[in-house]
Amino acid sequence: MTSSQTSSSGRLAVVTFDWLPAWMLTSWGTTWLATPAFDALAARGVVFDAMMAPGDDLAATLRAVVGPACERLGGLPSLASLLVTDTPAVARGPLGRHFRDVVEEPAEPAGRCAEEEGDTALGELFAAVAEAVPAVAEEPCWLWCHAGSLGVAWDAPLEFRDSLVGEDDPEPPRSAAIPSCVVAADDDPDRILGIRQAFAGQLMLADRMLGFLLEILDGLGGEPWTVVVAGLRGMPMGLHGDLGLSSAGSRPLLPYGDLVQMPVIVADARGRMAGQRYGGLLAAEDLGAFCAESLAVHDASSPPSPLAGLLARWACTPREQVVSTTARGVSLATKEWRMVVERPASGGDGGAGRLRLFAKPDDFFEQCDVADRCGVVVDDLQEQLAAAAAADTTGESGP
Repeated sequence: MTSSQTSSSGRLAVVTFDWLPAWMLTSWGTTWLATPAFDALAARGVVFDAMMAPGDDLAATLRAVVGPACERLGGLPSLASLLVTDTPAVARGPLGRHFRDVVEEPAEPAGRCAEEEGDTALGELFAAVAEAVPAVAEEPCWLWCHAGSLGVAWDAPLEFRDSLVGEDDPEPPRSAAIPSCVVAADDDPDRILGIRQAFAGQLMLADRMLGFLLEILDGLGGEPWTVVVAGLRGMPMGLHGDLGLSSAGSRPLLPYGDLVQMPVIVADARGRMAGQRYGGLLAAEDLGAFCAESLAVHDASSPPSPLAGLLARWACTPREQVVSTTARGVSLATKEWRMVVERPASGGDGGAGRLRLFAKPDDFFEQCDVADRCGVVVDDLQEQLAAAAAADTTGESGP
């Protein structure tokens, strides 16, 4: 084994949120919702503006983000490792089995919103982290906290969503249930606004819980932590028709940016590149390589991961393209474009489906399809997509 596989380094905390959309966090431009803990962490680290998930498959994204670090644990027997999650499939799956200690705090659907933060699914999860982490926070240590409850229950106290209501806005929904619907052209905009406010209240709670965890880590003393926070896929909020989670039998999602753009913040233990942004195109695998490298002393004979190079000398070569796929379609992202290709409906003739093209970075929300005006660009991106598909290999599907 190389020295990077046998000599551990520092303390690493990775926090992953399923269904966390970048566009609804203030660090990525939202002005109507406050997320101060995310902002405080961003001030300590680097914000990544264009990191893309492989698609909407949670298992595939988790393999990309934490899989390499999990594999590296086998060469670091003295490293303390702790996984705390509200998702049993993650705790009991192939990734969870790499950890020395695993704590499950399963999230359950809720019939009503909680009265107190601590009674929510997120509150119970982060309380479990606070209880478990001091016992294993040796030097070195890896903590992974995975939260999936944004896709299980919107159970934050009603005061969170109500704080976002304007003078002329109707009351947001009172339920903790997650909607599943498609926005029609004549849909009531107040209904859409209310659902977004309900979800935003849940994001406010997630922000509070992140701040609570950061305080816990800072209070443990000893060597500082490298902290990585990442959203894995974005909750559909009506930007492209879908609102809430897909129900059984409903159409799958298309890989627009609001689904596959990952909000990622990396706060280095040494404070390198604090308060910076990086706009280059990256993939979830780049974050995974950095997390794996953060667990061990780097082997100087091999090149550092792109993110490690960014922290060390502000040098990072972005990707030329990133492909993201769902059961319904595929997208190709480049520095200047996102092309979304919808697969033909079941029972169709097997030909090409509908194609959409959006200019970047101007069309952040991907609302203006310019495919019919940019034929040369479409042809070039289709060639790139075909080449990427020919080179692609399929991995296993378990989380």
